[in-house]
This record gives sequence, C-alpha cells and structure tokens, in this order.
Amino acid sequence: MTKHNALEHLDAARRLHIKWLNRAKSMVEGKNMIRDPHPLASSACQFGLWFNTEGEKLYKLLNIEGDNIVRLIHDKLHEKYLSIYEIYFGSAEGVVYNQKARLSKREVVQEEDEKARLLMQDLKKLSYRMLEEIIHLENTVKNSNSFD
Repeated sequence: MTKHNALEHLDAARRLHIKWLNRAKSMVEGKNMIRDPHPLASSACQFGLWFNTEGEKLYKLLNIEGDNIVRLIHDKLHEKYLSIYEIYFGSAEGVVYNQKARLSKREVVQEEDEKARLLMQDLKKLSYRMLEEIIHLENTVKNSNSFD
C-alpha cells in the first residue's frame, strides 16, 4: 500500500460515511427516499467493508491503535441509524434492498418524531467523532514513513 493509495482510501471512506449520514438526515427530514444499497449492519455497509479490510491493514502498517475506537463508534452509528429507521419504517428485519424501490414512511406521532430527531442529534455527534478519527488517521498517514 502506498501513501497516495492510503489517502485515496481514506478520502473515499469519508465520502461514503457522509453519504450514509445524509441518508439518515433524509429520513428525519421527511424526504421521499430511494432504497439504496446502504445496509443497516455496520459490517455490511461500504465503510464497514473497507474498514474491516483495508482500514485494519492501515492501522497495522502504521503500528498505531485506534481501530477499536473507530469500530465502536461505527457500531454505535448503525445502532442509532437502525433506531431512526424503525421509527419511520417499522422493523428492518428481512429488509431487501432494491435500488429502484422508494421507501414510504409510515405515519408517526409527534413523540416518535421527536425521538427520531434526538437520535439524529446523537448520530451527528457520533458522525463528527468518526470524521475526527478519519482526519487523525489521514494526518498520521501524511506524516508517516511506513509506506513504500
């Protein structure tokens, strides 16, 4: 892995995370969403797939700790996301993704909507923390001599 390659991977990881966060915002803001391939499980989303392969390699190459923090934050992000999803769409069990399908939000009472908005605030805080970790990792890569 080259330094340039590592930085490209981190940039892509950041963009994937932001795209995923915007999907959560769309749920809370009431936008009609297209069902896209963003799984609810942290191990199955694009960021999780990257992190569990290339991300772990990067931490090992740099010989630094922090991967457990990122994994914990990432898992918590998905827990919050799932809670928001289930408020607006019901159980996520057995959800099958179809890129052309549109999601239809169910009617929710004000208390449920307020709960989703509070969860979204938590999600944003966790997201900010995740982005801080990615930026820290980028800076470590830029300053590292561990690359080819």
